[in-house]
Amino acid sequence: MTVRYGPWTIPAGTMDQPGELANSFALISKPCSSCDIVGEKPDLVYADGSTANMDTGPMLHHFVISNLSGRDAVCGMAGDRIWASGNERTEKSFPDGYGLPVRNLDRWGLLTDLMNYSSTPRTVYLSITYTYAGAATTTPVRSLWLDAGGCLTSDYSVPAGPSVHTWSWISAVGGRLVFANGHMHVGGVHVAAIDKTTRTTLCDSYAGYDTMAGMRALTSMGTCSGNPIATVHLGDLITVSSYYDSPAAQDGVMGIVHAYLAAG
Repeated sequence: MTVRYGPWTIPAGTMDQPGELANSFALISKPCSSCDIVGEKPDLVYADGSTANMDTGPMLHHFVISNLSGRDAVCGMAGDRIWASGNERTEKSFPDGYGLPVRNLDRWGLLTDLMNYSSTPRTVYLSITYTYAGAATTTPVRSLWLDAGGCLTSDYSVPAGPSVHTWSWISAVGGRLVFANGHMHVGGVHVAAIDKTTRTTLCDSYAGYDTMAGMRALTSMGTCSGNPIATVHLGDLITVSSYYDSPAAQDGVMGIVHAYLAAG
């Protein structure tokens, strides 16, 4: 099922100073009232369904969908961040037999940050295609938001040239890690989550680049999938390391590994 959220009209901008709609929040509908989501594919589109990207102006700086009825497994705060991406628009596909439960009482919220390099305003929608199975027909997974910025904010600063930023977490959960992907900003090289206790790499996600509208654009982030990738135990020390090689100092960059864990 494809669900379209929006619309948003992003102000006009320039190549040096894009227009921006920063951190807009809305309550949104779920793709089903009771099901297990086994895959998710995001895109930013125009009203006619065609893709909106930097070659025509708009940039999906990031979006985050949270289950407001849940709780973050890593930081303990209210709201469970279950789907997210930047302009890389990573497709998530769980191994066969696994799914993220959606239940009747769950409430979803959407946070978006959109930019526009065009000299005219652009009206866009966030389009997400969900693949789902019947309720309670898969082994349930839960989201693990492993963030090099820590729990208070995802943003941090990097200097010009190579750098690494690290944050560690003592796991409050245990289970089988079955899927993960990274998120970074331009200048990012790769972001890795490592279980220091077992000396196991949970996921090392590399950034891919292309040129769009004459600019260097981050267009992909690597994914990790397995049945399982690794087993995480209660009390394991998990470290997230975000590696950048930025041509200039930057504020507000990110390094996130978004993972999904099944119990047992």
